[in-house]
Amino acid sequence: MALVTPVEPRRGSRLAGCLGALVLVCVLLAAGVVVWFFQSVRDDAQDRNRDAQAAVTAAAERLRTRLETADADGTLTDREITDALGHVRARSVDRADDRAVLVVQVAASSWAQCYSYTALPTGTVKARALKECG
Repeated sequence: MALVTPVEPRRGSRLAGCLGALVLVCVLLAAGVVVWFFQSVRDDAQDRNRDAQAAVTAAAERLRTRLETADADGTLTDREITDALGHVRARSVDRADDRAVLVVQVAASSWAQCYSYTALPTGTVKARALKECG
């Protein structure tokens, strides 16, 4: 029976294995940094969009309150509409015997949305967000 002596691994193959592991760790770390960067950019954009939407909603509610104050007597005149809107222009104003309906585009930063405001003879104004500004 022949004796088998264990073969010691070469020093060069051990070094190559360590360098390979180091390169793999560096590649994974770089990939993680790239993923983190693009995710943070995406999250920042979503936060800005959400903030802009919230600002539009708040501005629309302030406008509704101003219109309701102007409509306290139950009649919303052109002058009262102009004063309540300030620098914003109504896209349309439709009047009927018992109501006035305004369509206004409200904008803040990068977001804009049209709202329909219905002024009733009771002095109340109802706001409704529209899907399109048509």
